[in-house]
Amino acid sequence: MALPTEMAGTDTANGREGCDVTLCTVPTESIHSRIRRVHQRATAMLSEALAAFNLTAPQWAALAALHQHGPMSQIDLGRSIAMDPATMQGVVVRLIDRGYLLRSPDSLDRRRNLVRLADSGRQVVEAAGPAIAQAEAELTGRLSVDERSRLAELLARLCA
Repeated sequence: MALPTEMAGTDTANGREGCDVTLCTVPTESIHSRIRRVHQRATAMLSEALAAFNLTAPQWAALAALHQHGPMSQIDLGRSIAMDPATMQGVVVRLIDRGYLLRSPDSLDRRRNLVRLADSGRQVVEAAGPAIAQAEAELTGRLSVDERSRLAELLARLCA
């Protein structure tokens, strides 16, 4: 991958020959910095919304994925939410300890364990859902409906 100073384009006004003006900005204006700042803001808003339910963002991601997709192996759950196996193990154990998840052997492959929502896990997802939706609405409140949709599409492409 080319570094910003290796990109085509010219910014002779600032003495940056051969540098793409959009990529050779002050670090706080770079795409990376802006994504980092939005991530910080989104994480803070999500954490605040989840605090009332005594959940962390990784716990919420696991619960929401199981609510949306149903039972799955712990490995598949981790992959679906981009969580490494060691972290996923800790999240699953804590959610089992709290009574939100159940783990049982896969009937098709006894070597695998499946995790699924317990009734209390489903209840906490349904209770927390509106608070999460409100946090997301606040985060994207300055955007039109079309801009929100476009942002979601662009983020999905960047995550692929």
